Amino acid sequence: MSLSIIGLLVCGALMLAALRTRAPILVALIMSFAFGATAFVSLPALGGSSPIIYVVFVLALLASVALRRDLNRDLTTVFTYQPTAWLLVLLAMYAMASAYLMPRIFAGETSVFIPEASGGGIVEVPLYPSNGNITQTAYLLLGIMSSIAVSVVLLDQRNFAAIRQGYFAWAGVHVGLGFADLLGKLAGAPDVLAPIRTASYAMLTDVGVAGFWRIAGAYSEASGFGAATIVLFAFTFSYWRRTNDRLALGLSVALVALLILSTSSTAYVAAGILWLLLLASIVGSILRDRLRKQDLAILAAGAVSLVAVVGVVLVNEHVLDPVLNLFDKMVFDKAGSASGAERAYWNYRSLQSAWETAGLGIGLGSSRASSWAIAVISQLGVVGTAMLGWIVFLIVRSGRMPGEDRIDPEIRTVTMSVRAACLAGLLTASISGGSADPGVPFFVAVAVIMSYRRLVRQADWKPAAGHPTQLSAAAARA
Repeated sequence: MSLSIIGLLVCGALMLAALRTRAPILVALIMSFAFGATAFVSLPALGGSSPIIYVVFVLALLASVALRRDLNRDLTTVFTYQPTAWLLVLLAMYAMASAYLMPRIFAGETSVFIPEASGGGIVEVPLYPSNGNITQTAYLLLGIMSSIAVSVVLLDQRNFAAIRQGYFAWAGVHVGLGFADLLGKLAGAPDVLAPIRTASYAMLTDVGVAGFWRIAGAYSEASGFGAATIVLFAFTFSYWRRTNDRLALGLSVALVALLILSTSSTAYVAAGILWLLLLASIVGSILRDRLRKQDLAILAAGAVSLVAVVGVVLVNEHVLDPVLNLFDKMVFDKAGSASGAERAYWNYRSLQSAWETAGLGIGLGSSRASSWAIAVISQLGVVGTAMLGWIVFLIVRSGRMPGEDRIDPEIRTVTMSVRAACLAGLLTASISGGSADPGVPFFVAVAVIMSYRRLVRQADWKPAAGHPTQLSAAAARA
């Protein structure tokens, strides 16, 4: 085991930055998501695995919750009024069992894709137990435990403010690191963020495409940075659309700029889908006669941008050629490239593995795909897919709930913004994610959304005739 001094220093800096908030560990945890390639330790015994710094804050959060005086009562409240917590526990147990049993039961009966030991890339080999079963299961368990811990913290409604602070801080740090990476490359300097890229991943940070530098921020490659940019844009844009908050608007504009410059095909495809969903939402608002002034601003900005683009093209018809070539290369040519064909084959074989294991799956962490949804089906089988599918269904369904008008509007705004970010993250992961583990940011979002659902149900609770008019002590405290 080898500790990273830089990684630990970054942890200390994030903790110092969050000290003045109500829930500093929670805020620092969310901020740490911006450092996708900053590890705090290397573990040669697990094939050189290097846990990212958010693990430090998850462990600190778990420790702080475990030391609570009323821990038993808090956990009782969570598991009583947030039934999804039980589903998360079942998912954890099933994932552990699948990671251990499936690679042994179906050993050699199907093929999987794992990183080559020499670091030369991904190779196809017969199914067998691997380090991935251990590391991916550990990350999933960490995410599930973090979700339960955040749910405990959010029993105090005032801590929803920490969620807002954490996401805005994450967005601010992400934007700062993104522009630092871009300016460093434009200046011809070496990788200015290389000192904080301490993970053992292959770093694809000093590359260009179609005459543009690929922006990686504090991630190991542009695709990870682009996916995080989409997630954060979904949060800040949703928050601005509901509140007209200037900070959210400024961050949204900066994130759009980084999104365009990221050269990430995942981000471009996801952005196109989100844009269509936004247009559908605005049309729905028009039909219901509930058009917000923010929606009018979006339509006006779109019209002005279109006129400006047409005007520029009329002056010089070739001025946009570099940008069009970039989009053509990263979106339309991507599927036909060797890389696109390889990833399509990963997905095909992953689905075939699910069939060859009679729908039981090959075990969490046994392989990689090029889509989170396909990885879930392949690794966790029908049962695991049903569990995660139900959680996603509840997230989608949380957009409209009876009694939501009785909730503090700020809590609802924060939750719906987190929900938008969570769904955007699942979208990008389904486009190009390689693991069945949706990640700690997903499980933190699940805790926020399920805590909100608990509050709405309690607000909408009406006693039957002859029933006591007071909630239980645990529910009242929540």
